[in-house]
Amino acid sequence: MLFLKGFVLTWPLCLAFLAFFAAVSATAWAVPARKGRTVASMPVFHVFTVLWVAAMGVCLTFVDAPHLSLSKETIDWLFMLSSFLGIPLTIPLLTGAVWALARGVRGERTRISDLALVMLAGFGLGCAASNIHDVAWCGIITRGYTQPFKAGYDLVAFATVGGWFGIPEEVLYDYATLGPCAAVLVFGELCVSAVCFARLRRDGRADRAA
Repeated sequence: MLFLKGFVLTWPLCLAFLAFFAAVSATAWAVPARKGRTVASMPVFHVFTVLWVAAMGVCLTFVDAPHLSLSKETIDWLFMLSSFLGIPLTIPLLTGAVWALARGVRGERTRISDLALVMLAGFGLGCAASNIHDVAWCGIITRGYTQPFKAGYDLVAFATVGGWFGIPEEVLYDYATLGPCAAVLVFGELCVSAVCFARLRRDGRADRAA
């Protein structure tokens, strides 16, 4: 099956992804937090909400390939950056706004370290959702990972990173290869989010015990 073959052909890249997410998870779990650093909750909610609406509006505009006086290549890059990275990057603003609102309605200030953890968790969830789309889309275009399907410019970033590990371009420019690697990304991103939420729970219990 091509899905399993994708792991075999790209194992150095997949292993690097896992090592990266393990490092991020360990950092999120172990780095000491300065518990005295807080900010007013409601201003954070208002600012983050405005920023999220504006950022999401821009991303959705570029995803729709707007009729601007720009080259096709520029429009394509705006689409890729907005859909694959831009939208996931807006999720931390939303999660941060909700977290600050929850603290604000209770009349509490927001601890900066907690806010950072919530936003990192939101970013992980946003990236995971984006990569789940990649796994599903690649599965559809390769007829359930039963046949290869050559990719184009949209995999240039993926192929560039894979090239650092000596993986041939003919392997990387294939949606049947992208799908398995995207599945590894989903696993790592969900792990990072889970660790962030677990850290928040641990710190919350420690605060109550104190």
